[in-house]
Amino acid sequence: MPLRQGIALVPEERRREGVLVNETVAFNLSAANLGDFCKASFVQRKKVNQNAEKLVSELEIKTPSIRQSVRNLSGGNQQKVAVGKWLAADCDVYIFDEPTKGVDVGAKQDIFRLINDIAKRGKGVLYASCEDSELLSLTDRIYVMYSGQIVAELETKEATDNRIMNYAVGGKEA
Repeated sequence: MPLRQGIALVPEERRREGVLVNETVAFNLSAANLGDFCKASFVQRKKVNQNAEKLVSELEIKTPSIRQSVRNLSGGNQQKVAVGKWLAADCDVYIFDEPTKGVDVGAKQDIFRLINDIAKRGKGVLYASCEDSELLSLTDRIYVMYSGQIVAELETKEATDNRIMNYAVGGKEA
């Protein structure tokens, strides 16, 4: 249902919820909108492969082949596949839940670049993270939650680690 509404979700648990680990890179990169790659209920492999080659190149996914099982990719490259499948679907809003969890520094930078590129294309981006440094470097606005409720709305240019932490532990504005 969210895809029909133009909403993409890149979940925190990529191996369980973000990618199909036993499927190929090519299949994963078309999975979010597989209908666009079908004709008369048959998957058009050529279109799937063209999409995969394009996204592997654009996202700099390190894989020996688009036929490689996602299970055999590094965490960062699995995450790029999880993002790439939604890029192929061209959603209006992208929700990222802890997208850099368990990835190396280089892959983190690549993921940040992808997120910035999505925002520059005029797409909405919601970025959920417990890493203040990521929030402070990527966002325009920060919503802080405590006990399941939004307790503060901060413009990033006015936010600090201390201010975010104060609200996150139930504190009030001083």
